[in-house]
Amino acid sequence: MTADADLAALYQDRVRHWAARVRNDRRLSHPAITVTKSSPLCGSALTFDVRADGRTLVELGYRVRACTLGMAAAAVVVANGPGTPVADILFAGQMLRRLLAGDDVHFPASWNALEMFVAAQGFQSRHGSILLPFEAISDAFDETGFS
Repeated sequence: MTADADLAALYQDRVRHWAARVRNDRRLSHPAITVTKSSPLCGSALTFDVRADGRTLVELGYRVRACTLGMAAAAVVVANGPGTPVADILFAGQMLRRLLAGDDVHFPASWNALEMFVAAQGFQSRHGSILLPFEAISDAFDETGFS
């Protein structure tokens, strides 16, 4: 592929569609915890407000200030995270990390949207932004000791 074709594949319509879902902040008024994460390489940042029942994410608020790829990844977590055990969310994040590393992976059905990031494999500078929402979820559950 040419550089232009690689960029077109990276910022495909599907990625932009997902990113548009989190353009407007939706914060929770009384979260159990609020976690803010940023990617030092690209400057992408997000804040997640979390409510949980034990180790299951119940509700997720957000503020996303990231590139289109980071916004799209956050939107997938926002759409699929609530009602999901944190172990399943983090497993999807591990699979995404493997996909970005070049592995052939198969996501659980509810996380299939993450396949859109296959085009980002050759753009390591964007991996941090794409993985940011999963790191934020991990931190939220680690910091609070939700059990």
